[in-house]
Amino acid sequence: GFSFRQDGPLDMRMNPQAGETAAELIERLEETELADLIYAYGEERLSRRIARKIKQHLAEQGPFAGTDALAYLVAGCYAPKARRGRIHPATRTFQALRIAVNDELGVLDRLLQQAPDWLEPGGLMGVISFHSLEDRRVKTAFSSDERLQRVTRKPETAGEEEQSSNPRSRSAKWRVARRRDLS
Repeated sequence: GFSFRQDGPLDMRMNPQAGETAAELIERLEETELADLIYAYGEERLSRRIARKIKQHLAEQGPFAGTDALAYLVAGCYAPKARRGRIHPATRTFQALRIAVNDELGVLDRLLQQAPDWLEPGGLMGVISFHSLEDRRVKTAFSSDERLQRVTRKPETAGEEEQSSNPRSRSAKWRVARRRDLS
């Protein structure tokens, strides 16, 4: 239930025993709240149109049958030419729902706050992020936390060879910080 590549329940929870599913989330939120969530977490420029269509579908046809049905609806919000881009039109919407369902940014913020205390002075902390929302938080935490000193000014990214053998690495950014000796 995480992906539209294979149809499944609209769940997206990393822990299937805890929290609300993506289906429950989209049913609970008002249209404007859903649009704001899709825009904020998915950086989706068509968030208003997508949220309107999702709520319209729920009102007229009830819950989505699965991930395929939602992906199809989202793709329909794009012009036909834009549906054949490098990434699937539903990618950003699915990302936004997954981030919200699992409180991924909240978990990352808590990790970035607590992890420096786990390090010995001189110890290294590395974080790999896969999209700009995560990377921005890591960059800010590493530069604003007095316990840390940035080792990497700019993030390390995968080279061409790595990207060709591992396409998912194309969006990966690795940042490293060192624990300062504050004694």
